[in-house]
Amino acid sequence: MSKQIVLYFSCTGHTAAVAQKISRVTGAQLVPIEPQHPYTPDDLDWHNPTSRVSLESADDTVRPAIQVPNQRLLEQADTVYLGAPIWWSQVPHVVNTLLETNLLRGKTVWQFCTSSSTPVAVANDRLRCAYPSIDWQPGRRFTHSINGQEVEAWLKQGQH
Repeated sequence: MSKQIVLYFSCTGHTAAVAQKISRVTGAQLVPIEPQHPYTPDDLDWHNPTSRVSLESADDTVRPAIQVPNQRLLEQADTVYLGAPIWWSQVPHVVNTLLETNLLRGKTVWQFCTSSSTPVAVANDRLRCAYPSIDWQPGRRFTHSINGQEVEAWLKQGQH
C-alpha cells in the first residue's frame, strides 16, 4: 500500500489550509516544515527590501535552518504532496533546506503552491532542475478556497 504525506511550509495559514484539503482528499498525513526561527509579520513584509523574505529570496544560497520533520515518516513515504507559498517565483528557501537533505530522493512529488497571482510553472521548473533525483509530477497553484474536485482534477493530470 502506498504511503503518502502532505509536506508543507506555511506562514500565514493559506498553504496549511490547502494542505489540509489535499490531506482530506488523499488520506495523506500532514507534516509541516517548520523553520527553527519562525517568520514574524515584519519578516514577511515583501514590500520592505530589507525584510527577511526579501533578503532570503534575493540570495539563492540561503538555506534557513529547519526543524527536520519526522525522518522515518519521510523515508517511508513514496508519494509526497509538497506545498509552499511562492515568493518571487520560487519556493521559500526553507523548502530547499529540506530538499537538500535528500530525504525525498526517488519519491513521487506533487508540488503545490499558494499565491494570489504567481503561477507555479517557474517554481516547478526550478525545483525539477535543482533536484532531478525526485520524480516531479505536475505542479499546481491553489487559492485557500479550493475544493476536493480541484484536488482530484490536479492528481488526475499525472495519471497516464
